Amino acid sequence: MVAFISVILGSMALIISLSVLDGFENALKSNAVKFTSHIKLKAFDSKPIENYPVVMKKIKDGNQEIVKIAPVIEKESLVSTKSYVEGIVVRGTLPKYDITDLKKNIIEGKFAFSSESSNEIIIGKRLANKLNVNISDEIVVYALQGEELTQMLTPEIEKFKVTGIYETGMVQYDDIFAYIPFKKALVLYNQSENSATSFDMILKDINQAKIVSERLNKQLGYPYYAFSVFDLHNAMFAWIELQKAPIPLVLGLISIVAVLNIITILLITVVEKTHSIGILSALGMSKKNIIKIFILQGVSIGIVGTLIGCAMGLAFGLVQQQFGIISLEGEIYFLDKLPVHFEAWHFAVVILTATLLSFLATLIPSFIASSIKPIKALRFK
Repeated sequence: MVAFISVILGSMALIISLSVLDGFENALKSNAVKFTSHIKLKAFDSKPIENYPVVMKKIKDGNQEIVKIAPVIEKESLVSTKSYVEGIVVRGTLPKYDITDLKKNIIEGKFAFSSESSNEIIIGKRLANKLNVNISDEIVVYALQGEELTQMLTPEIEKFKVTGIYETGMVQYDDIFAYIPFKKALVLYNQSENSATSFDMILKDINQAKIVSERLNKQLGYPYYAFSVFDLHNAMFAWIELQKAPIPLVLGLISIVAVLNIITILLITVVEKTHSIGILSALGMSKKNIIKIFILQGVSIGIVGTLIGCAMGLAFGLVQQQFGIISLEGEIYFLDKLPVHFEAWHFAVVILTATLLSFLATLIPSFIASSIKPIKALRFK
């Protein structure tokens, strides 16, 4: 039972570790893309991109990897209620070009505006809680004019009605981003018609983002520059890679502990059953069959323990996905709930590795048992 429980705990730890790491990576990628896309294109000095339809055509030419592209107005602003003031990023979006997946994350209201120039705004749940507002409440937006603090002019001040509240679990975004109609953003920030501050692009494959962004830089040249989601969130993805680096060592140590437990238990069994082994040998049982007994015992402990451990790890993951029982400090870990994501290869690696190690762990005790001479074994006390 000791060896059996150690294999269960080791297998469960392996499955949970792998699923949490993949969960973090997938959650950060998918949630970051909801706000920043795979590639973002801007102009130097934060200048507006004039006549965006022409620029959009240039971007699409020769870049078949791009499946969606959207002009965006994105500006830093202040938002306030009677009791609270907060800095936010206001994004003006066009419904016909919308590439976000935020509609699935709306928890109150809807991700839509009554008109292209209405004073309506969609905010994150954390921001709504800070401002203490609900659907249909009004908030004041201070649209900062100018690109640098030294150039800031008197802000445009307007009231907006909250028509939607979203929650992605990505704390640093739920806290900051607010959405208004594109044409309203043009007026609010005194920008010319058919202008944008940036383009957001979605690719067929996010892993091509770096290559496509470099190609766009060569193709368009000054004053435009493109950067991928990996460039924008370099620290975040570097943190994930850093977490992955020691995992083989940690998982290896867990496996070694489980293997040593199996070896220890089988060696103790050899000592306890020495007299019985001697009787079996005296009755004519071959060394080969004695070896089979111990291999069968060790491998059965490994396989059954691993299957139960994997099942327990899977059960934990499903409960976490459904109910989010383990919470995180969003300001530190980027997410407010522990993310879990399972892949078939997680289970395949753990089961095959555990089975192989269990088999190897049985070899030493089984050969020791088979080498015991019947006369010495019968005299053993």
